[in-house]
Amino acid sequence: MDRGPGPAVLVTTRPLENTHTGIDLSVPAFQVIRGKMLSGHAEYNIVVVAQLAAFKSAKHRPEDIVQFMVSKTYSEIEEFYQKLVTRYSPTSLPPLPRKVMFVSESEVRERRAAFDKIMRAISKEPGLATSPELLEFLGTRSTGGTDVKGKNLPDKEEDEDDDFSFSRKEDIVGEQQQPQQQEEEEEEEEDDVDPLGVLKSKKTKKPKPSRVQKISRS
Repeated sequence: MDRGPGPAVLVTTRPLENTHTGIDLSVPAFQVIRGKMLSGHAEYNIVVVAQLAAFKSAKHRPEDIVQFMVSKTYSEIEEFYQKLVTRYSPTSLPPLPRKVMFVSESEVRERRAAFDKIMRAISKEPGLATSPELLEFLGTRSTGGTDVKGKNLPDKEEDEDDDFSFSRKEDIVGEQQQPQQQEEEEEEEEDDVDPLGVLKSKKTKKPKPSRVQKISRS
């Protein structure tokens, strides 16, 4: 099945830890998507290692173990967490990190660690590891086939991720800072960073040439 530009589902040689559920979940890293005025939002990278048919295509063998990654914001993880708590009332899930208006980088790191514990606990619980809520959260629509999508591919146009519009202040990272005044003649460098936080190049703002008024001689 064609997954389009969604995350690549690859066969891996990594051993499966939770053989009784057929899936391992972890949150090893996060990334900060930079916005305007030194603000942005954090996305948490969830790594899925599974042997379940729901994550495989026709080219995969039953014994294959596949791996892929999806990125989720705090709000998306919170919504998924609340669905599990409401329907299954699990007692084994660690608590969700608290909501705050603004989060610092250290708090984002703490959240990543908390989300890692939550996802690992989910993958160990048979009732949660194969639940429809988890399959939907990871982008798989049914157990009959895999339709893993990138988070930037909504089902409908109106369902665009509102984290980019900053309508949810919960997902905003960092504080706005006052720009420093600089001389016009001073060169200023800007970092060109892609959404994954990789420094691609540096752009240099050239100083504006001074205007010289010509005076005619009589």
